[in-house]
Amino acid sequence: MILALALAGPLGGVFFAVPLAVLSLSAQVTGTAPSLVSTALATTGLGAWMLATDGGPSAKEALQLVAFLATGSVISVVSGSLRAGRARDVEARIAAARAAEDAERQAAETRVALEAVRASELQFQQLADSMPQIVWACQPDGSPYYYNRRWYELSGVPVGIIGEASWLRVLHPDERQHCMDVWHESVRTGKPFQIEYRFKFPTVDEYRWYLGRALAVRDEAGRVVRWYGTSTDIHDAKRTEAALRASEERHRALAEALREADRRKDEFLAMLSHELRNPLAPIKNSLYILSHAAPGSERARRAEEVIERQIEHMTRLIDDLLDVTRISRRKIQLRRTTVEMNELVRRTVEDHRSVFERSGVSLELALADRPAWVDGDPTRLSQIVGNLLQNAAKFTGPGGWARVSVAASETDVLVRVRDSGMGIEPDMLPLLFNPFTQADNTLDRSRGGLGLGLALVKGLVELHDGEVRAASEGPNRGSEFTVRLPAIAAPAGEAAASAPSSHASLGRILVIEDNLDAAETLKDALELGDHEVCLAHSGPEGLARVQTFRPDVVLCDIGLPGMDGYEVARAIRADPTQRATKLVALTGYASPDDRQRARDAGFDRHLGKPPDLDTLLQILQELVRARTSA
Repeated sequence: MILALALAGPLGGVFFAVPLAVLSLSAQVTGTAPSLVSTALATTGLGAWMLATDGGPSAKEALQLVAFLATGSVISVVSGSLRAGRARDVEARIAAARAAEDAERQAAETRVALEAVRASELQFQQLADSMPQIVWACQPDGSPYYYNRRWYELSGVPVGIIGEASWLRVLHPDERQHCMDVWHESVRTGKPFQIEYRFKFPTVDEYRWYLGRALAVRDEAGRVVRWYGTSTDIHDAKRTEAALRASEERHRALAEALREADRRKDEFLAMLSHELRNPLAPIKNSLYILSHAAPGSERARRAEEVIERQIEHMTRLIDDLLDVTRISRRKIQLRRTTVEMNELVRRTVEDHRSVFERSGVSLELALADRPAWVDGDPTRLSQIVGNLLQNAAKFTGPGGWARVSVAASETDVLVRVRDSGMGIEPDMLPLLFNPFTQADNTLDRSRGGLGLGLALVKGLVELHDGEVRAASEGPNRGSEFTVRLPAIAAPAGEAAASAPSSHASLGRILVIEDNLDAAETLKDALELGDHEVCLAHSGPEGLARVQTFRPDVVLCDIGLPGMDGYEVARAIRADPTQRATKLVALTGYASPDDRQRARDAGFDRHLGKPPDLDTLLQILQELVRARTSA
């Protein structure tokens, strides 16, 4: 506007000033472009007017018209620019105001969000502090920034102490590196963290198993913003799991053992049937021969020898079976005394020498160069050596050899039985001392036996606090069995015991036996020992014979019809006139319980059927002497 008034004079006064002012106002209101259009239109209008009035504009008017156009254009541009500047200022102020409003709103929203986060963290911490588990939180890089109260209670670390060192020091050394590797891998990949490890806290005396777990918390863009984790005590569960596994293993082993025992039971029953039937055929044949051959003839004598051998064989089988059962039930009681093993082994070897001679096997003996004293049951020790000798004779063919040796030291007595026989397979060595285990599994079972001999040896040796070992270089390379027994000091003033008399002293013996053949043959055998023998075949008959015969010793069967042997013994013991009479139970009931029942009934001795006659005669000798000296 000021520019239009200034140019009014040179351009023709008010005539030009008014349009310029209008153009200036138009530019400020409408902007530069509309103002320029208005300037062009005004210039065109003024030019048309000049042409119409005077027949054409003069040079001065033309100059004025051009000046008007230029001035109007300048005014339009300048005024439009000023308008645009003012509009921009206004827009800037409006934008600034809006930005300030947005910033305030965002700040308010941030304050609300932070309050919510703080409330959420407080709730999380309150919840975590109430949990029995260890709860922890970490930054996105895996560095811990929070532990709950349970951690501080267990670790003894002051509340607020944070860092890897606070938990690494209670972690089991064997698991530290592995645990760190798994944690760093989870932090790197964002995958869940899970591991089992052991902590040992000051409040406990052992490392306990914990299950560690952690999950990543992510924002809307999927970035990890923190980690939340727990450590749960699983020690009792691990122990229970281990116990369950052990129990399952035991049950599997037991099931396998039962299957093996069942298999071996079936094999044993088959062996038992075979071995018990085998002697019956020669016995039956020999009985037929005895019934038809002339008494005292060579044929009759051979038949008697066959019967004796087969009965001894059957007796040994049954005794072995009973002994194994007693050992397995720990019902064998040793009658310990001081035993010199050189003499015991020498006697046992001589007792078995005929077996080797019949088999065509040479038998050598090498005794220790010093006394070999042990504390043991001489009968059972002889049984150990005898079973090893029988084993050597059984598995060594004609032309072979067996050697028995005794070695003694201050601490041990060693008895070795070595042979040149069939040897032992390597896989059989660990099983050799198991009951019913045999190297001879052929159908004909030419070697015979129940596979109990070595099991008996092992059981009896262990009862004597010793051990037995087997060795072999393989099939057909022979074998060696070594028995080790603890040595003891020689007894003071030990003198060689005098040999017992070959005949028992004269005594009156009453035999109460319902089996007529058994009674008659036993009577004949005892009379060969110069005893006077009387027979009774029932309990009441036996009690009557006691009153008339006045025996020194009564041999009484237990399984009598009607009145059994226990009742007979109690009746004899109830008679004051028979208090000194010695009673011997002669029976097939030979378990430890049966022996105890016999003692309770009043029997002085208990012998299993069939008895060894030499042993029986020796026992009768002792009892008769005790009876006559009473």
